[in-house]
Amino acid sequence: MSIFTQNPARNISTLLICVLAILLLIVFEHAPLGNYWLTVMDIGIFFVPIFFLARVFDAYPALIWLVALGLLKDLTSETPIGFWVLLFCVFYMLATSQRQFLFNARFRTVWTTFGLLTFLTYVAYYLVSLLHPALEASLLLTSVSAVATIISFPVFNLPFRWLSADDGQYGGA
Repeated sequence: MSIFTQNPARNISTLLICVLAILLLIVFEHAPLGNYWLTVMDIGIFFVPIFFLARVFDAYPALIWLVALGLLKDLTSETPIGFWVLLFCVFYMLATSQRQFLFNARFRTVWTTFGLLTFLTYVAYYLVSLLHPALEASLLLTSVSAVATIISFPVFNLPFRWLSADDGQYGGA
């Protein structure tokens, strides 16, 4: 599924569903859990809709929305302005570069690619947090966050698989 094979109404609805999912996941992430280590971890479940968006929507409005949502994430998580914008855009560009490879890939290949891109994004997360004194840099928590994000992919990707089911996404089983 690509923007060139969709009608304009489908393009807008796909973009809005992904943007709404990212927004809800950002808000949900700030629910009080009572444990300090859980609040320090940044489990990036919002990377799942970004990954889907990068695979099916190759227009600049998606990038503009990701910048806006990254700024919102920066403001709500009290990170330096531009930190999450950078991570969202890097992840989006990495995922967009894999679009042709993932078009008819099996689910395991898609999941593995998501895992690799998530790992690279969390490496960037850790390196940038080492360079900025206002950010806490914990290799253990960053690693656990990356693994939790990768493991959660099948569950959180399910609605997006259903969204793209009529377009032949995941051609293999």
